[in-house]
Amino acid sequence: MSESVLAALAALPGMSSRRLAHLLDGRTVAEAWVLVLAGNASPPVVPKEHSARWASQLARIELDEISARLAKLKCRVTSWHDDDHPRRFRDDIDPAPVLFRCGELPGPTTPTVGIVGTRRCSGAGKEIAYELGASLSEAGVSVVSGLALGVDGAAHRGAVAAGGARPVAVVGSGIDVVYPARHRELWEKVAAAGCVCTEAPLGAEPEPWRFPARNRLIAAISDLIVVVESRSVGGSLLTVDEAVRRGVDVMAVPGSVKNGAAAGTNQLLVDGCAPVRGADDVLMALGLATIDSATRRSGERPPPSGDTGTVFAAIDDGPTSVDEIVDYSGFDLGVVYLALERLMTSGHIVADGIRVRRS
Repeated sequence: MSESVLAALAALPGMSSRRLAHLLDGRTVAEAWVLVLAGNASPPVVPKEHSARWASQLARIELDEISARLAKLKCRVTSWHDDDHPRRFRDDIDPAPVLFRCGELPGPTTPTVGIVGTRRCSGAGKEIAYELGASLSEAGVSVVSGLALGVDGAAHRGAVAAGGARPVAVVGSGIDVVYPARHRELWEKVAAAGCVCTEAPLGAEPEPWRFPARNRLIAAISDLIVVVESRSVGGSLLTVDEAVRRGVDVMAVPGSVKNGAAAGTNQLLVDGCAPVRGADDVLMALGLATIDSATRRSGERPPPSGDTGTVFAAIDDGPTSVDEIVDYSGFDLGVVYLALERLMTSGHIVADGIRVRRS
């Protein structure tokens, strides 16, 4: 019953992590319940008007209904008094007094890397996030992210596909409120392979203020933060700020100076963050043995030869249009299209919108 009591306290209107921490400081969950029910939740952390309203609301709550909801969701609720509450959330400089979670968190000795970035990432950014997620998971590293669109979702998809270390998603809504809605299947896969967790109560909508709060937890549980793509301002840079506050190292993936989605990451590199060229750079920063995951997954690819090799050589490191390839190679359009088809089939290139680039 303590889990339903904790869930009820967390869901009170106007409750925050700071106020809940105040209520649970030196008290058990049951003692906090009695205090609030009696209308004695003390100021200044809890205003008087909240105290009276909370007492009235708790008197009407059906704890059995909350227990049934938690059971249906297969959701565990812990406070910082519980032995299985994540140590990093309990001991953090801005601790999480409550955690709702579906699935299993990685063990305390499992290395963890937060992979974050913009929702409006480029095709290349999404591909890099996926590859990092897969390669790190394969190497026994738990991938932490926020299940958002763009970089977050791609990193989690890679981690789930690899089937390695348990991934962790820290979300900014209630555990029963899937956001974004299009990530429902991914949400369920992450929960099955690892853990989806939040400090937001049941039914909590993804209000804007919850995401900066969520980002501090991503930083708190990560040994290292990798920013794949970030604009000059955005949520991923808030995660960087939280990481810096905690002394957690930050790395960044270099991007084209013409790519607005990489303006923030390139600035991080200017500011002194170490670059990420692939999973091996991250593993080295963690003090782990490096791997050649890409080779292990796809096998060694022989270099293209003949006309196909000439077309491949005409493709720049960045996205290249078909017209540019025709100009650089000197071949007519039919030869170029045939060569591009071969290169895509062999995995040497990928489509990037209406252009192509090396994989």
